[in-house]
Amino acid sequence: MKRFKLDARLFWFATAALALLIAAGCGDDPVTPNEQPVITEEDAATQGAFIAVGMVEVLDDLAATKAVPGIETVSGSSYITGSYWLDSDPDHVYTDAEHRLTIDFDGPANDDILPATLLFDVTATGTPRLANGTGSLLAGALTITFVVSSIEVAADNYPTGGQLIVSTSGYTATIEFFSNHSATVTVGDLEWSVDLEDGDITPAD
Repeated sequence: MKRFKLDARLFWFATAALALLIAAGCGDDPVTPNEQPVITEEDAATQGAFIAVGMVEVLDDLAATKAVPGIETVSGSSYITGSYWLDSDPDHVYTDAEHRLTIDFDGPANDDILPATLLFDVTATGTPRLANGTGSLLAGALTITFVVSSIEVAADNYPTGGQLIVSTSGYTATIEFFSNHSATVTVGDLEWSVDLEDGDITPAD
């Protein structure tokens, strides 16, 4: 149902810059200041969109009043693979040391961009079903955290409301979901649109 086509270049520019600084050991020289990679609002928006597209793969499992517990495996996507836990008391999706998702940004046939690990712990309650929780995306030396805030989940569908709040490199990206399979990403005064069906992110009109 869901595909993943986001352009990874902006995301990995920031990640690669951070990794290079760590490898160079900038902090070892008392004279050299601790430099930080330059992250733009567009970088932060792209990172938030990656997380949003990854999370829609699992959130519809929380739409049922009582989930069927077990290990869920992601299938049907060449970019997102792995597994996670689904519990029913309460309705709950989460990862652990052995079960987690991997996002391979350029697809499994290419090796120029390393994959990232998506971790989460999210619970759904009420009617309509509202998901809340936390998570992170681990990409090399970069850790991006996020909060799932009252995202309305629907069976076999995309989220129809609520927010995903992503914290990355000093920026906050707020992703708001809508009922037409779309979302918006807002960073500061700038806004982008995300098509959840194909993963495209474009500047909002």
